[in-house]
Amino acid sequence: MAEGTLGATPLGHVLLSIQKKGLSGTLAIWPDDERPGQDRVLFRSGIPAVGRFIDPASDLEHGMLHVFSRRNAPYAFYEADLVGETEGTLRGAVDIFGLIANALRTDVPKDAVVRVIRKLGEGAHRVKAGSPLARFALQANEVAFVELMRAEPASAGTLIEQFGDPKVAQRVLYLLAITGCLEPYEAASKQKLRAVRAESPPKPHVSRPTGAGASMREPTGATPRNDRPSTPPNDRESALPGADSVLPASLSNLPPSRTLSGEIVAPRSLPSEPPPSLSPELTKRWAEISRVTAMMDRQNYFEMLGVKESSESGAISKKYMTLAKTWHPDRLPSELAALRPWVEEIFHLFTVANDTLTDTKKRVEYQKTVMQGGGTPEAERKLNVMVEAAINFQKVDVLVKRRRYDEALSICDAAMGVVRKEADYPAMKAWILLLRDGVDDEETEDEIRSLLRTTFKINPDHVHGHFVRAHFLKRQGEHDKALKHFMKVAKLDPNNLEAAREVRIGTMRHARGRSSAPPPSMDGKLPNFLGKFFKK
Repeated sequence: MAEGTLGATPLGHVLLSIQKKGLSGTLAIWPDDERPGQDRVLFRSGIPAVGRFIDPASDLEHGMLHVFSRRNAPYAFYEADLVGETEGTLRGAVDIFGLIANALRTDVPKDAVVRVIRKLGEGAHRVKAGSPLARFALQANEVAFVELMRAEPASAGTLIEQFGDPKVAQRVLYLLAITGCLEPYEAASKQKLRAVRAESPPKPHVSRPTGAGASMREPTGATPRNDRPSTPPNDRESALPGADSVLPASLSNLPPSRTLSGEIVAPRSLPSEPPPSLSPELTKRWAEISRVTAMMDRQNYFEMLGVKESSESGAISKKYMTLAKTWHPDRLPSELAALRPWVEEIFHLFTVANDTLTDTKKRVEYQKTVMQGGGTPEAERKLNVMVEAAINFQKVDVLVKRRRYDEALSICDAAMGVVRKEADYPAMKAWILLLRDGVDDEETEDEIRSLLRTTFKINPDHVHGHFVRAHFLKRQGEHDKALKHFMKVAKLDPNNLEAAREVRIGTMRHARGRSSAPPPSMDGKLPNFLGKFFKK
């Protein structure tokens, strides 16, 4: 029914095309080397049902995952069932969206990524409403990028640069684009929105699928056969754009903000204690898996593989193969099945380490990251937590303007729970409490004082903290003390007009020999300068 090569059409695109068209039949994929035979997957109405693979696999999903690493292998789709019921066939439920997302974390088709992102152009894009993101089982750093897109739709280049981890950003953009989860975004003025709402409901954008199955061609004279196809289809490569396309430069290697202490809480899930029913040998193996899981969390790729930073690629690959034989998830005894998620993670880290260190360009970039104190799973997890907290924190401004104080406080509490020494968070929480509750409640007063003490312990010259303390003291009638903090704000931030006005009024009153206290406010309310003084 169709044929091509994975060099022209990556496997993910082929699978999405089969799913979209609801095809039934067998997808045969030849190996890259000279081995005979093919990997075969039988589809029923676009869904993988049964598979038979050249390399051994534990289940249908893992068998299909192994095929993603092939770059130029031929493939063909036949209308007939060419898998059958022979020994070694695998069955199971496979979600193509989740399968592709999982495969991309290990092996990304760079040329295809460049082509797809280039097609997105300079226009802003956003995640289409109702997209089945849960099917991707997104990791923390991927979720953070999706939240960035939702918070501020922008062009692909801008999003990649803003996020700071271009590999994750490009991978997620590519994944969302080929699965039809992106749509163009065009900002409209408030006037236009009001006019549209008054006239008629807005028309939804129609999203065109990008790239999926674009090269699945209909060969002339192709006849399905029920016997084993002996020769691969002709290698008919399509022209690819230059692989040296320049994407936005990485910001992931820049040092963190100077206000961050690095004390970020990102808990790591570890295996539980082994059950008492295990044999001594299996108990020892359980303890070894637990030890390696905990140890690898703080190791860089060189330390994981046990090689020197000067090691040649051949030596690294050799060490990787030795480790792979020991740590492949399929070698895990059935009695230790509960540990499979951790063993899969260990094997994945070994694979990524080998892939990075045997690629000259990746290795140079990674060594820069290691020199700056990163390059470990723990460091990456903490970075993801920090980015996610910062993205969520951006919502606080909007919530406060809408007087949804409880929601804003929940976000502050969550941010303070994972990023312990960031002065913005306790200062913001103190400001929200002051806006919501004032200073009439003794318990609230104590909490605001405690939050401000925390702020200044982290950063004694925190502008926002001094601004909040100034208003807090002013509300309590301690105008002279408030003036000192307004003066501090004006010195630290000369563009702060509110602080400059308060200093000017206080100075004038002192010059006239009067109290610095201004006349009481007519409504007793605090001005909402949140948007001006708490922008990130």
